[in-house]
Amino acid sequence: MAITGGTLETLDEIPAHVWRDLPDSLSLRPSAINQSRIGVWATQIIPKGKRFGPFVGEKKKRSQVTSNVYMWEVYFPARGWMCVDATDPMKGNWLRYVNWARCSEEQNLFPLEINRAIYYKVLRPIGPGEELLVWYTLKDNPEITAALEEERASRASSLSRKNSPRAKRGEAFTVRPGWRSLLGFYSSPGRALGSSEPRHESHPSASLSAR
Repeated sequence: MAITGGTLETLDEIPAHVWRDLPDSLSLRPSAINQSRIGVWATQIIPKGKRFGPFVGEKKKRSQVTSNVYMWEVYFPARGWMCVDATDPMKGNWLRYVNWARCSEEQNLFPLEINRAIYYKVLRPIGPGEELLVWYTLKDNPEITAALEEERASRASSLSRKNSPRAKRGEAFTVRPGWRSLLGFYSSPGRALGSSEPRHESHPSASLSAR
C-alpha cells in the first residue's frame, strides 16, 4: 500500500523485507519528529563515518510521481533527472523511514551520491535511543564539506588502485533535494559538487534526491 504524506504510518504496515534488511544496530518505531510517521532509531552506538544504503525506490519521471515525501531526484546523463520514489513501502527499503531533521543541529546523517545511488553517511556518533535524522545542506557546514572531500578522495584512491577509468572522471557526492514542502525545506540552485551537470531550482515541496 502506498503511503502518502498525510497518512498515519504504523509498525504493522511495514513490509517484511524492510524488517529483514534492517541493520542490527537499528530499530523502527514512531518518530519523535513527526508523530504520523515511523522513524529509524539507534539501538547501539553508531560511529561517525558509517555509511548506509543505497536508498531503494522506483525510478520515475517527475510527472509520474504522485507523492513527493519519500523520494530523491537523481541525474542520469542519458535520461536527465529521474525520481527514485519509495512512496510504496513494498518498493523501498528501511532508509525510506529516515526522517528529516527540523534544523541542522538535529542532523546526524547527510546524503551523498555514489554511482547514481543515494547513501546516508553518519555525520557524528549516534547514541542508543537517538533517532536517525538526515538534512541536506552544505552551506556553513564544514563537517559535511570535509566528509564529502574524504569520501571523494577515498573513492578516487580506490578506483585508481583498481586502474579503473572512472577514477579519472571522479564521482559526484552531492545530491539534489526533491520537493519536501510539507517540511518546509528548500535547496538553492547551483551545481552538484564534482559534477558538470546543472542543478535545477528546487520546488517548494517534499521529497528526496539522488543521481
